[in-house]
Amino acid sequence: MIKLTIDEGNTTTKLALFDDKELLTKEMDVSKSRCLELASECDRLILSSVKKDSQYKLSIDNKRLLVLDSNTPIPISNTYNTPHSLGNDRIALAVGAHEHFPNHNVLAIDAGTCITYDFVNAQSEYIGGGISAGIQMRYTALHQFTSQLPLLSPLENPPLTGKDTAESIHSGVINGIISEIDGIIQRYSEQHPEIRVIATGGDAKFFDKGLKNTIFANPNLLMEGLNKILDYNESYF
Repeated sequence: MIKLTIDEGNTTTKLALFDDKELLTKEMDVSKSRCLELASECDRLILSSVKKDSQYKLSIDNKRLLVLDSNTPIPISNTYNTPHSLGNDRIALAVGAHEHFPNHNVLAIDAGTCITYDFVNAQSEYIGGGISAGIQMRYTALHQFTSQLPLLSPLENPPLTGKDTAESIHSGVINGIISEIDGIIQRYSEQHPEIRVIATGGDAKFFDKGLKNTIFANPNLLMEGLNKILDYNESYF
């Protein structure tokens, strides 16, 4: 059975084709027409959107489409106090992380528009996590909320000590995020010594090699989580 997962994020739409659990292909920055083209070739589809009005929801045959929301059955227990406000992307990340490390405490870190932290315990319970500003958001904020700081594009491996304004901005943003993530991982590790940590997201490359803590990098974690949720809801169709 060929399945299509659709992740409609704040800035980009990503698609992935699966045959059972095998990832066949993944496409980034996909147009609506390309999405509909692939959708017509698939047996089952799942849509995860962070937007209130998804441009795909009404365009795909709903007999083959599962739209992820807070009421969708998932293979873990959701103990979040406000499940209706939990982003669909975070649900999928939690499921994907649990799929990789069942019976373990696991923390999923997604570096995208925002940096999110999502924790699933060894009892297969989603507990919650954290949300902070993403890399580009921090660069933009420094530019927009000051009168003279320039708007820069992210830089990998900036020096710790910036010797001009540009280097100082890069150091503050990138090294600040590395310290933030290391600190968050360390605090979780103190509470859960055997915790596993998975990093994903388009901006993970800016920090994963600079972390002191051991992490597992998986750029397909969200899509794998969506695929698992789709399989879990086979009786829906």
